[in-house]
Amino acid sequence: MKVFASDFDGTLFFDNTFRSYDIEAIRKFQNEGHLFGLCSGRPLKGVTVVSKGFIDYDFYIVCSGALIVDKKGNILDEQLIEFDDMKDIFECYEKQKGICVQADGVIYRKNAVPYESKEVQKMIQSLDELKQSHIYGLSIDASTNENAKLLCEEINHLYPRVNAFQNNEYIDIVKKGCSKGTGICKLKDIFNINEVAGIGDSYNDLPMFEAVDHAFTFTTSSNDIKEKANDVVDSVCEAINILMNGEWTND
Repeated sequence: MKVFASDFDGTLFFDNTFRSYDIEAIRKFQNEGHLFGLCSGRPLKGVTVVSKGFIDYDFYIVCSGALIVDKKGNILDEQLIEFDDMKDIFECYEKQKGICVQADGVIYRKNAVPYESKEVQKMIQSLDELKQSHIYGLSIDASTNENAKLLCEEINHLYPRVNAFQNNEYIDIVKKGCSKGTGICKLKDIFNINEVAGIGDSYNDLPMFEAVDHAFTFTTSSNDIKEKANDVVDSVCEAINILMNGEWTND
C-alpha cells in the first residue's frame, strides 16, 4: 500500500476547482488500495465543502498540522493554540488585508470575505466568543510574498509559543512545534505506516518535505522549493503515475 499526502491550494485546487485528470488519477490510486489525503493549511470545512463530490479523502492533516482527522471525520490528534496568543496576534495584525481564526474546523472573521461560503466562514463580533472553542491557529493575508516573509519573521520573533509559516502571500500560524511535517510524522504513527509521499508548492510545505519519504513539487515552484524536492512534476496526476509505476526510491 502506498500513501500520498497532498497540499491543497495551488497543488490540487486551482481557481476554485479541480483538474479532471488529477481527480481521475486519485480515484484510480485509491481503487487500487492506496491512501490519498490532504496536508493543508486550511481548516477542515475549508477543504471538505469544496471537495464534496470530487474527492473522498482517506485522511486530513489540516490547519498546518494542528488537526488530524480520519476518513469518517474522527479527530485523531489536535494541537490547540492558546487563546491569549490568538487574541494578541489577531488584535496586533487585524489591520492587515485580512486575518481569520481557524477554530472548530471553520474560519472565524470579524469582517466577511465574499468568496467564502457561510458553511466555512462564521462571523463574530468579539474574539471572546471563541474562548470555549478548539482554536487551531490563525491565517493572515499579507498581500505579497515579500510582506508575508517579513511578517513571518516578525511573528516568530515576537510570539515564542507559536510557529508562523509562509504560504506564498499568506501566513499560517499554529502552536509552537506544530507543522505539516509533524502532522506527517503523527500520521505514520497513527496508521502504522512506514512510507509516505507528499506534494506541495510553497514554503509551508517544506516541513512536510522533510518528513515524507519522497517529496514532489512543481515546475512552477520557486527554485529554493524545487531544491528540497525529490521530483519536479506538472501535476498531482503525474506524481501519482510515478508512484504507481514504482519509479522512485528513497533518496
